[in-house]
Amino acid sequence: MENFSELAFNIINNLLKIKKNDVISISGEIHNANNANEPLIELPLIEELAVAIRKRKAFPVLEMSTEKLKKRFFAEMPDDIFSVPPNYYKNWINAIDKFIEISWESYSSDFHETSDKQLKQFKDSTNSIMQHLFQQKKKIIFLNFPTQELAEYIGTDYDKLVDTYIRGVNCNYNLLKINGEEYREQYFSFSNYRITTNDETLAIKINRDKPVLFSGDITEHQIIVLPTGIIEFPIARESMNGIYFAEKIYYKDRNYNNIKIKFENGSIRYVAFKEDKKGNFHLQNELINSDKECFLTLGFNQDIKEYTNYFSYDRCIEGNISMKFFDKDSKPIFLSNINSRIDKEK
Repeated sequence: MENFSELAFNIINNLLKIKKNDVISISGEIHNANNANEPLIELPLIEELAVAIRKRKAFPVLEMSTEKLKKRFFAEMPDDIFSVPPNYYKNWINAIDKFIEISWESYSSDFHETSDKQLKQFKDSTNSIMQHLFQQKKKIIFLNFPTQELAEYIGTDYDKLVDTYIRGVNCNYNLLKINGEEYREQYFSFSNYRITTNDETLAIKINRDKPVLFSGDITEHQIIVLPTGIIEFPIARESMNGIYFAEKIYYKDRNYNNIKIKFENGSIRYVAFKEDKKGNFHLQNELINSDKECFLTLGFNQDIKEYTNYFSYDRCIEGNISMKFFDKDSKPIFLSNINSRIDKEK
């Protein structure tokens, strides 16, 4: 197993900037469902985080669960248990200074096969808790740590996925913030751009006054998802004209390769797939009927070099030009290309 001591030191000291006497919740899970090959895969990282926190003369609180226990809670408990959390949870939140969630599943819920009843229960049991977290302005960091299950879902090699994750998360956060500020300054002075891939060109207009920068700056965001290193601009949808070539499209639990999308005044006229694949027709319909709201996303994490097939990592690749759309249920659809260029529209 990887030695996570350097990674834990970086997260605790340079990203979260833990202070003396802080109380830090670390939430992890034992993967004991479906005869998991490595049920304790998160524990080495959890241990290193706890040690790094104590070295700062702060206090780690370990919140461990299991996959089987989570499923039993949903399957066996009466519905009223999930509607309002007991005061215990609010008292617990008040006592914690920062929260660390280890698992990718805590962030990427689209990968779960969840019934409508379970989804309602989950929302009922978390909404009040999250509302209280926001009210108390507690900082939450999703480490988004990969497991074998994630690697199987996205069809990639697990060791390669972990290596990409560690490089992307164990980055220089001071430099990352500087790079992000440079992006914000660069795009602040102009609105109209064109994205070019080979012979395909797409014209867009961004709202340069409303960028959202994700560079791991805990003073700027209450919630941080790792790896990070992206900046997002709202796009004026009606300004989109031309063809965007997406090397990758990520939607729910699937990813697609090499797709052309033609825009006319913001409307999608056609979606052309290079390969015949299950889900193409559904994705095409969701894109054509996507919500008007959309975003340009630029990645600038220099430590992530290539695709993993997992959008949460890939969107941070340095030079990755992505667009984010939303289906009728507000689920994101990410279109990415690391071999495009973006230029001012003269």
